[in-house]
Amino acid sequence: MPNWCSTAYSIEGDAQEVKALYELMKELEEKEKPTVENGFGTSWLGCLVDALGEDWHNVRCRGHWDGLEFDECVLTFWTETAWASCNEVFDLVCKKFPSLCYYYRAEEPGMGDYYTNDIEGRYYPERYIIDLSTDKGEWHTEYFDDLQSLYDWLEEIADTPIRSEQDVQTLVQKWEEINPDAFININEFKVVWD
Repeated sequence: MPNWCSTAYSIEGDAQEVKALYELMKELEEKEKPTVENGFGTSWLGCLVDALGEDWHNVRCRGHWDGLEFDECVLTFWTETAWASCNEVFDLVCKKFPSLCYYYRAEEPGMGDYYTNDIEGRYYPERYIIDLSTDKGEWHTEYFDDLQSLYDWLEEIADTPIRSEQDVQTLVQKWEEINPDAFININEFKVVWD
């Protein structure tokens, strides 16, 4: 069984090409049966590869998309895929629709892989994610543009000064004395050049 990677995508380019891609993906979603037999349904990435006229066997496409939205300029959705994002599919999309480019933010917590290709922070400015369970068993997941903002937010949650990684570790130890299931995980999104 794989670890699952959740990836948010934003695709921009010529409005007609963005709309054409949206309409293609929407049409695939609305079919009664998938165009290619699979275990993910009509929004399997392999169905999109097939609809683009390519052989899904040659493109890493183990996963599906959801949350499709189009605002006349940008197409947004997210995918859930095995182990890592399936960017090969969207490289193919950009080959078929030459004006398009995509930005993404991927999260695979099982291996601690967090990355984005949004260098300028156009759609995904957040560079840190925090997952935590407090001493009272309260769960939180939040995104932050910088580490100082994360520390400020955590300081409010904990009602104690947080200025460094050491302060975070001290807080976790304090919480664990009350609730052994308490934890704080801070991960940084690596900026990658695709």
